[in-house]
Amino acid sequence: MKRAMAVHYDPKLMEEAVFHVQRDSYVARELDERRRRIYEISEPEERERLFQDLYREWFVRLGLGDAIEQALRELPIISALVNDCYIACATQAKQEGAELFVAPKDASEKSQRSTLRILIRPESLLERETAITFLRYELYHIADMLDPAFAYHPTLPSTDGGPTYDTLVTNRYRVLWSITISGRMMRRGWLTQTTRSQALKDFCQAFPMLKDGAEKYFELFFDADQPRHSTLAAYAVNPRAAVGQLDYRSVAGTHCPLCRFPSHCFEPDPEKMAAEVLAAIAQDFPGWSPARGLCAQCADLYRASRLSMAAAEALPGWNPKSSMHPDHEREINRTVRSQSS
Repeated sequence: MKRAMAVHYDPKLMEEAVFHVQRDSYVARELDERRRRIYEISEPEERERLFQDLYREWFVRLGLGDAIEQALRELPIISALVNDCYIACATQAKQEGAELFVAPKDASEKSQRSTLRILIRPESLLERETAITFLRYELYHIADMLDPAFAYHPTLPSTDGGPTYDTLVTNRYRVLWSITISGRMMRRGWLTQTTRSQALKDFCQAFPMLKDGAEKYFELFFDADQPRHSTLAAYAVNPRAAVGQLDYRSVAGTHCPLCRFPSHCFEPDPEKMAAEVLAAIAQDFPGWSPARGLCAQCADLYRASRLSMAAAEALPGWNPKSSMHPDHEREINRTVRSQSS
């Protein structure tokens, strides 16, 4: 049977949090008296131990860890699956957050050993309501990572779009995950109804290609009680593929299925392209159909290739077996495939 999760507080965090409370005169008076007596002890190690005991006592007495303890209790999957939780001292607001570390399972263990680290500034613990909201949000991420139903994976699918597009996908995924957490927190009464409007704004900024249809797709995530990593990842990588009913012409910013580059300019009516152009595309990309669309650049390249062939055929003495013909045939392949490599 797994033992209960052990929670460890950084002595520095407890000392500095108590220090921030000393603006209250009765706390300062009692602490000063206790510290004075400890300073009279000559043994350095004993003196340090007593100081730590003093600040731990007052940390508990002042309820400075209550927000952390409450947030951990509210998501029981964390205490059920995490072995140790370390509460450490952050020096800047941007450092605050929660991280999960999972050690590889060895032959002697039945399950992986998980460790949770929470970084928070001492002064943040004095604002209990703000701290509890922040901790709930951070720990919801941890709970999802531990939940087998969410099936979290630390990496996103490869996009073949280069580092810039990978960053775009990561930001989309982060927004989607945040939206699912905001929705669940609001339904538990932890956030106000205004949360929804801010989450929708974030969604529209991350997926500008959805335009007037954004709210319908936003609700798929904000109202989800059991989100899944695979769903969020698929939508972040390619909204068009994730929602098959969405018309490709409204999904700028997604990948062209031919060159695999993200584009904001897709061919408006690929089904109306010349038959010989469509045939050339289908020959190079057997799985492609006009319904999948293509970017305007790829469409222009294939049109140019067909026009070059038509011009060659009009020349006196044109021979389809001459070297000119295969060169024209290969030109479009080299151009499109070089873009996707």
